[in-house]
Amino acid sequence: MMKETNSVTAAVRRTLGIAGSTLLALTTLAAGTASAQEAQSQESSGAVLDVVTVTGTRIVRDGYEAPTPISVLGTEQLAQMATTNLADSVNRLPALSGGRSSHNYSGNISSGTAGINTLNLRGLGANRTLVLLDGKRMVPATLGTGDTATGAPDVNSIPTALIQRVEIVTGGASAVYGSDALAGVVNFILDKEFTGIKGTAQVGETTYHDNESQLYSLALGAPFADSRGHVLFSAEWAGSDEIRGNNRPWNDAGYQLMNNPAYTPTNGQPQLIKRFNTGMSQATAGGLITGCYYGTAPNTAVQAGCPLRGTDFVEGGAYLPFNFGSVISNPYMSGGDWERSRNDNLQSLTMQMDRSTAFGRASFDVTDNTSVFAELGWSKTRAINHHALRTFDFNLKIPVTNPFIPDEIRNGMIANNVTSLAMGTTNADLPPLAGDNTRTFKRYALGVEGSFTMAGDDWSWDAYAQRSTTEALQTAPGNRINPNYTKAINSVRDPSGRIVCSVNADANPANDDPACVPYNPFGIGVNSQAVIDYITETGWADQELTQDVVAISASGQPFSSWAGPISLAFGAEHRREEVDGVASVLDEASPSVFFAGNYHASKGDYNVTEGFVETVVPLAANVPAAQSLDFNGAVRWTDYSTSGDVVTWKAGTTWQPIDDIRVRLTRSRDIRAPSLGDLFNAGQSGGSNFTDPRDQSQYLVTSVTIGNPELKPEEADTTGIGIVFSPRFIPGFTMSIDYYSIEIDGAIASLGAQENANRCERGITDLCRYVIRGADGKIVTVYNQPQNILGQEASGYDVEMSYNLPIGPGDLQLRALGTYFDKLQTKDSGATVEGSGLNAGGAGIGLGNALQSPKYRYLVSAGYNWEPVTATLTMRGISSGKYNNSFIVCTEGCPTSTLANPTIDGNHIDGVKYFDLSLNGKLLDSGAELFMVVENLLNEEPALVAGTRGGGYYNGQDNADYYDRLGRYYRVGVRFQF
Repeated sequence: MMKETNSVTAAVRRTLGIAGSTLLALTTLAAGTASAQEAQSQESSGAVLDVVTVTGTRIVRDGYEAPTPISVLGTEQLAQMATTNLADSVNRLPALSGGRSSHNYSGNISSGTAGINTLNLRGLGANRTLVLLDGKRMVPATLGTGDTATGAPDVNSIPTALIQRVEIVTGGASAVYGSDALAGVVNFILDKEFTGIKGTAQVGETTYHDNESQLYSLALGAPFADSRGHVLFSAEWAGSDEIRGNNRPWNDAGYQLMNNPAYTPTNGQPQLIKRFNTGMSQATAGGLITGCYYGTAPNTAVQAGCPLRGTDFVEGGAYLPFNFGSVISNPYMSGGDWERSRNDNLQSLTMQMDRSTAFGRASFDVTDNTSVFAELGWSKTRAINHHALRTFDFNLKIPVTNPFIPDEIRNGMIANNVTSLAMGTTNADLPPLAGDNTRTFKRYALGVEGSFTMAGDDWSWDAYAQRSTTEALQTAPGNRINPNYTKAINSVRDPSGRIVCSVNADANPANDDPACVPYNPFGIGVNSQAVIDYITETGWADQELTQDVVAISASGQPFSSWAGPISLAFGAEHRREEVDGVASVLDEASPSVFFAGNYHASKGDYNVTEGFVETVVPLAANVPAAQSLDFNGAVRWTDYSTSGDVVTWKAGTTWQPIDDIRVRLTRSRDIRAPSLGDLFNAGQSGGSNFTDPRDQSQYLVTSVTIGNPELKPEEADTTGIGIVFSPRFIPGFTMSIDYYSIEIDGAIASLGAQENANRCERGITDLCRYVIRGADGKIVTVYNQPQNILGQEASGYDVEMSYNLPIGPGDLQLRALGTYFDKLQTKDSGATVEGSGLNAGGAGIGLGNALQSPKYRYLVSAGYNWEPVTATLTMRGISSGKYNNSFIVCTEGCPTSTLANPTIDGNHIDGVKYFDLSLNGKLLDSGAELFMVVENLLNEEPALVAGTRGGGYYNGQDNADYYDRLGRYYRVGVRFQF
């Protein structure tokens, strides 16, 4: 404890030295969320439909006044958080759950999504949250495969330095914004009128002196041509270091879920158990003998009575006895020499990230009522995980003739009539499989906007054309070439006594591989670089996603009623999405040759044509029981070249009976169209730990995901009901409570390798064509194809409160936000899985495609502004939860475990709360300010989440979706504006 305290003190002193003074302030995300944008001035009680940016119409209102709830993060709140990426700031809103970042999605190789930053409203998936840049669509960041991030943009590409505010619409908005707004919209709005120069420089690191980060940004804005024109430019670079391995204090016990080896349907024991001190029972780094083959029996290794079982090969080819522990449930065990076979602590805790962005904009007033603009955007992000996973084998069969077998072991084999050894290894001599993804984003936009008067009414209009591209280069250094590995590990001595690959020693020259170098599977540090070079290669795919958009819209107030002006907006848009790419020869080979990745170049395109109409109609004003009553409606017709046309709509109303209360109600039909990856993925594959449904044996299986061009758009019906309370007797206080319900029909999902095989075995024969078994009866490959197969439903409550009041020489700002996930149901084949209250995140046990989230999330802040210093304390957290709501908890006297209701010895996961502290201090008359942020002030450890049966080898006992795994984090810096 003293050591940690001293390190913390030293870190504080270093950061204070960099800052130049002691400045404390908060990461107040909430401070901006409650008070959305300022309410527009209204000449009457009727609402006004106005233009936001240039892409069509939006209702510009205070977040408490809009029919659909809106939260806003302003410039000051984003600056106070001082994160190195916008997604990290926005993802703290309770309404967002399970977004991807370099901290929680660093190990995925095959999909190429590792390193992207996505936003996920309502826990419904990032592909159902529409992300806009200044009201315009963003091109997807990756093709993806079978993941909720498929088709989602990467927030890394947004020019942070010029962001004026972030608007979050928490409700279905497809009729207003278009496809993918099923869960809501996150709109990053630029400060297009910025004039001057501003910049930021900041550094940070954890309390463990790792994950060092830096951010430097500069933005310029200036008028020209007598202020008829305006130019903007910004540039930014941010980077953070990788944390290789997981050496945190909380990760020292190897926490794992496994099948109970003692379970029988009638002995009263649970089928599933969780144990500490767990490692692999079937493999070690240098190789572990797990059984013996006798005589001519070709496929069955004998463990009981095998005299060589438990021989562990270590450095230099030496070998030691291996204690298998007290609980063995392949491929895991608890106790014994678990630390020697443990692997979950070797994967990188977070990736190395380097991000550069540049943005330029020029606008010019060609007339008093018309202006043109051009925008250029560029970003490049590189995400590197040098230690994603080890390439393992649990079922090697090494014959007695293998020349690398130590003499003593060979003599023991001969003496006991052992013809071959059963071995498992994680191949310590081969490099760990790495992931290295580079994404280059480019955007070009040209537009014109203006206003005119017609029949005495003022109208505004805009039109633009935009092209955006993402070039996604996915590489997998250290990827194992499986056929080469097989040839290299099967070695013999030739007549001269040299050890050679057996393919080069048989009588058939057609089998020869002159490049083959024999691989020694017995030990660590026993293979040369030549062997490694023969077995491993860098897999890669280079794919370009292109999005072309042409849009036009107009808005005005052509009519009036006795209650006020009636607003009308309408517009049209045409969009084309395309993917094209290339992959390495080895990646394209069939059958798959790499351990993971096996990328295939995908090609395909589709186009969308749509038109919309939106209106706000004041129904009453300044009458008893209705100071105002407004109707807001929108309808959008959309035609997809792949699936035909669809109509989305929205109807909403706001009613203010008295000054203190406002009621809002919306109902909408929303959609998510299949993404490029859903439609045209040519196939990506990777190895995963797999349980054979025939005999419950566990082994490695290759899972391949391919696209489905026959997919239809998902459809959802969304209902929102809310009340806003602003009591006149408490000046400065406002509170809102909103209920939401989203019912999705025809949700797109891939069953996954395990579920495909399970259902095939249960008699759904149509799926058996996706399950490929080898000559030995074991499953070799399972194919996945997305389908419109699920029904999903989400409902819950959002609460938001704010209270501003002067106290002493300054102002106190109190904020509270919370989201309660009442229901997150996934319906499939007649079964319903409830995902609300589950804290296992991506490691959810037996949940397949099910939605999941903690029961509630919250954020509370208290800030005090006493010029020139602002300080704020924030508390954010989640509720406790479970692994799976269908589990039956028992330790004795258990009922028979079933597929629908497995028995388990424990089903609780702790909740957590984190405190963040920060301070901003302005340097008077200088235009500069110093800031310091301390996240996770108390260095709160994450809850322990047992590694799942299918993913524990990769994930271990941590859950990165909802818990902070890095620990206390310090950031300090300076920003200026002149």
